[in-house]
Amino acid sequence: MVLYPEKMSKVRIIGSNSKKHFIISSIHDAGFLQLEPVDPDIEKILDRGVSGDQYRKLSTLLQRFRSYEMVLPPIEVKSRMENVPLDILMEEAEKINISSDLESLKDSETDIQGELKEISMRLHVLDLIEGLNYDLSIYNNSFITSYVAIAKEEKILPEMIKQRIPEASIFPLPSGNYIVSIPENLESEFGKAATDQSFDLLHIPVMSGSPAEYRSMLMDKKNKAEEALRAVRNDLMDMSRTYYERVVQYREALEIEARKMEVSEKLPSTKNVFVMEGWVPARRVDKLKKVVESTSAGASLVSMVETSEEPPTLFNNPRRFRLFEFFVRFYSLPQSTEFDPTLIFGIIFPIFFGIMVGDWGYGLIILFGAMWLVKRIDHPRANSHIPKKLSAFALTVLGKNPLRVLGKTLIPGSILAIIVGLMFNNFFGFPVLPVTLFQTSTGFSGTHIGAFPPTPIVIFHVSLVIPKLLLLSGYIGLAMVTFGLVLGFINEARRGHRKGSVGKIGWILLAWGIAIVGLNLIHHDTSLNPAVSLSTPIAVGMIIAGLIVILITEKGRGAMEIPSIISHVLSYTRILGILLASVVLAQVVDLIFMKGVDKSPLLAVVGIIILILGQFFNLVIAVFEPGIQGARLLYVEFFSKFYNGNGKYFRPFRSVRKYTVENQDK
Repeated sequence: MVLYPEKMSKVRIIGSNSKKHFIISSIHDAGFLQLEPVDPDIEKILDRGVSGDQYRKLSTLLQRFRSYEMVLPPIEVKSRMENVPLDILMEEAEKINISSDLESLKDSETDIQGELKEISMRLHVLDLIEGLNYDLSIYNNSFITSYVAIAKEEKILPEMIKQRIPEASIFPLPSGNYIVSIPENLESEFGKAATDQSFDLLHIPVMSGSPAEYRSMLMDKKNKAEEALRAVRNDLMDMSRTYYERVVQYREALEIEARKMEVSEKLPSTKNVFVMEGWVPARRVDKLKKVVESTSAGASLVSMVETSEEPPTLFNNPRRFRLFEFFVRFYSLPQSTEFDPTLIFGIIFPIFFGIMVGDWGYGLIILFGAMWLVKRIDHPRANSHIPKKLSAFALTVLGKNPLRVLGKTLIPGSILAIIVGLMFNNFFGFPVLPVTLFQTSTGFSGTHIGAFPPTPIVIFHVSLVIPKLLLLSGYIGLAMVTFGLVLGFINEARRGHRKGSVGKIGWILLAWGIAIVGLNLIHHDTSLNPAVSLSTPIAVGMIIAGLIVILITEKGRGAMEIPSIISHVLSYTRILGILLASVVLAQVVDLIFMKGVDKSPLLAVVGIIILILGQFFNLVIAVFEPGIQGARLLYVEFFSKFYNGNGKYFRPFRSVRKYTVENQDK
């Protein structure tokens, strides 16, 4: 069923040791078995495998190729390596031995980078002492050593240094810093003084000649070092063009084989057979049996395992609704035996979002913005008009995949916002269409502002004053809360929890009883006399029955949550509140704009500025507030009635291949 995750079955595989590697490879390539520890009662009568020579050799080879990949500059890989047997794979991988060449180039690169860093530091020192035309050798000899002292704050450094190091020779620099020369035996004391008095020190290295001559010599060395570095990196790129593709292919193939062998080495076994257990989707059990039996040539047995363990969760949703799985995972992963609310979320959330936006102008902008966002993430441009800091911040906070999901989620919601806006003729608060499908008396659809646009023709006049709209949103809340409780009843019944399922009936009775009493109060029908009205006494009876059932089945915890049932129903009135806030704000901005246009050119300019800024502000609200509140209504008021969550992810034994081809004989 779509409303439930995949049904899972636990299986046990017993196979011949002679076929172990082939069976494990076929299971890995099939990719639908999650490995689990073998039953302790079985494991204690078997031996635990130990790593053999082949596994150690494979691990060593894998580490070598990982190091190759780290050193070689990455280039585009245009092909995939075919699947080959393990012994041939290791034999071919052994032939690629470029360790010494890479090590030599990497050492050269490191040495040159160190030299450039040293040159950069010396140039920085020269910049600090710019303007002094002394021989640089005077700053360091066998008796003294020199530093540039840099104050962190407004401080009188000479006096501070003299107090601690009377022997110091201090020379002011045009930059406001100082050259301080001290006896070598006082370096440690000078360092402590710098720490205590909060000033920085930069050691002046041993140099000679005038600053201009020394700078010229450093620049020559820097140019030669940069040229040498380019040569080394060109050599590395040449090696990448020759080896990189094969390196990443062999690295991936070796990683996959190492993972298979790691599992193989750790499986409990006897001299002749091994045992493994795991979870598999129930619909895949027959396929698993065929894969194992064909690979082992009949030297295996696949059997079902009866267990009370909680199975892992694998979503089972239609393709178009899978993007909403992100929001369910964000809340909590469903358990394998309870309702998966993804489909419900994917239907209800866009409806709530569209109603709360309620303007086809905002809906169009959100729609085009969401489509642009998805396209830009899937096909990024080299040069973008968006500031890099802003895009980097967005990617850091959310990440590419959440941003993509957010964009795709806003598309159906914005389409519904367009539909609702067209029905009530709202375009940034203006009734621009010549025909209004539904005219309301709330002032937020079809309201005429100024002389533009012309008053539209109304097809249906629906007297939806705010109290009636509040009542309508209350009905939505009652329906959603009831739906959640019905799902909770089914969940509890499927698990055999009679008390829990009866408790859900108690909550339904309480919710409907309170709702009926509330409606009667609104209509001034409060009589408990059955001869006058049956609804009120029936509702009171439902409330009493519901309270009794809740207190019996859920005791103190249920009693504490009784007030929440009212707040959860009424919480759905926020749908109307957000809609009205958005529409009223748009109309206020529009009214200021139209009044300004009518008064004078100067006020018209002010009105245009207010129109642009106000509509932009309202658009931001229209994106975030309906999204946040729509998700909250589902997470808190709806999910809490049936959803436990805390499920475990289904993690099948398989590997994602990027550079190699899967075994086709599955």
